[in-house]
Amino acid sequence: MAKCVEVSPFDRAYEGIMEYISAHGLVEGDRLPSERELCVLLDVSRTTLRSALAQLVAEHVVESRPGAGSFVCPSRPTNHLDDLSGFSEIVRKTGAEPRSRVIGSSIIACPDEIAGRLNLAAGDHVFELRRVRGVEDVAVCVETAYVPASAFPGIEGIDFARESLTDVLGIRYGRDTVHTRLTVSVRRASAEEAALLSISEGALVFFECGVRADASYAPLEYGETVYVPELFGMSYNTVFTMDCKRRVRKEVPA
Repeated sequence: MAKCVEVSPFDRAYEGIMEYISAHGLVEGDRLPSERELCVLLDVSRTTLRSALAQLVAEHVVESRPGAGSFVCPSRPTNHLDDLSGFSEIVRKTGAEPRSRVIGSSIIACPDEIAGRLNLAAGDHVFELRRVRGVEDVAVCVETAYVPASAFPGIEGIDFARESLTDVLGIRYGRDTVHTRLTVSVRRASAEEAALLSISEGALVFFECGVRADASYAPLEYGETVYVPELFGMSYNTVFTMDCKRRVRKEVPA
């Protein structure tokens, strides 16, 4: 006999709003029905509805405008961690234009803590590139990249305010990114990061670090990036095997 699973009022409100947006083809800037209408439509209390709306606001699905109501948010760029796309490509997929401001660019001795990640000896030369990356005119992340200088001669002369590092490595030097190993965590913004990103010092940010490698697993780049969560999303895919050998794939937003 099938077991009946009761859906909580919060889940009914949350899923109901998402379904309403999808079923009515609402897009960026479209207004949702009033709270009173949604309460009747979804059969939930005003308190439950507001909790669901608050969650959707936190997930950048809906934005609340005091005195005006709730509206569908514009889509934000999202880094799918099993995708090898660079920042510029991710942003262009949303129909927006990526921007970059170089805040540091030079050949330096590789820091000891990074050398092993790039299969280098401490003190070997790397090209260090620091940029503030943006969507249109809004800064969304601070990115620091380290590239083995000997593998990419002349890279320090390229204008990375205009060029994508991923494209330069692949197109100009013939070293495409094929493998990526990334770690994402949450930490608090430093004073410098906060100033560059126009956020409060100590605000929660996504911190991504990792290595991009070519087809032979030779490291091409080690990078560290700090993202503003409200402006740039993260997601990953988890693949696991059940006892019955069925493979299940589930996407979980970060």
